[in-house]
Amino acid sequence: MTLVIDTKTLTPDTKLAELVRSDLNLLFVLNQFSMPMGFGDKTIGEICRSHSVDTESFLTLLMFHAQPDKPDKERLCHLDAATILTYLKNSHTYFLDYRLPAIKEQLADALQAHATRSTILQYFEEYETEVREHMDYENEVFFPYVGQLLAGQQPGRYSVKDFQARHNNVDEALEELLSLLIKYLPTEGHYFLLSDALEAIKRCHRDLTLHTYLEDDILVPKIQLLEKHQIVETVKTTQEPNELSEREKDIIRSVAKGLSNKEIADEHFISIHTVITHRRNISRKLGIHSSAGLTVYAILNKLVDIEALRP
Repeated sequence: MTLVIDTKTLTPDTKLAELVRSDLNLLFVLNQFSMPMGFGDKTIGEICRSHSVDTESFLTLLMFHAQPDKPDKERLCHLDAATILTYLKNSHTYFLDYRLPAIKEQLADALQAHATRSTILQYFEEYETEVREHMDYENEVFFPYVGQLLAGQQPGRYSVKDFQARHNNVDEALEELLSLLIKYLPTEGHYFLLSDALEAIKRCHRDLTLHTYLEDDILVPKIQLLEKHQIVETVKTTQEPNELSEREKDIIRSVAKGLSNKEIADEHFISIHTVITHRRNISRKLGIHSSAGLTVYAILNKLVDIEALRP
């Protein structure tokens, strides 16, 4: 009897073992969070807590992989950015160190009797190099940048636009290879081996397509929002916390001229209450509370000409 679980109804209380039995493709998601098998009767929520993984984000990724043709973008947009980053980084290790080398080995075994063996293997090796360069750049440049943003740091002049300018879809060449092999390669001699290799390529293409979607359609927009927030915060923090506004400088000039609060209010067409509020803010920022002290400050900081002050 085949166990079928409706992924739309997944909850933290769903037993993980039953879910994986219903769809072994979901093991890919578990692998990216170093969740080994042997779940027993533990629920998704229990497993996530024991591995310090955001449960809702994990559920969303499971649903995404279970129904890749019908991604719930609204739900995906609520994915925790740190969880996405962990998933993508670990996926890179999986593709580069295991999946692609395994496919190359399968192709080498399946094509032993074919004259095109060396040509096809060269094609795949060039593709493998392209993927490695692509993922190495993300590992060494883009992902650390994202990590800094998530930590509230200011990473410098790099931005997501730099990432987008050089980002390409690494799944396309794999789809092309799959099509070429299916359409034009004779299969006599090693039919079963080649069928296994084609199935592996197809699954790898599927996982890379989902990987690219998460990067381009989910993570990048999140980082763009973070960058906008960072720009606002940078503008705020680049202003000295004790920096005086132009209005406050005007108030200090008036104080230095010996004007009373009422005279200052009349001079600047504001209320006495507003003058008092400004003076409180000035005292807080400068630590100067007396009119005489503000006069000295105004002279030393060239806010007033000493010759223009009242005797």
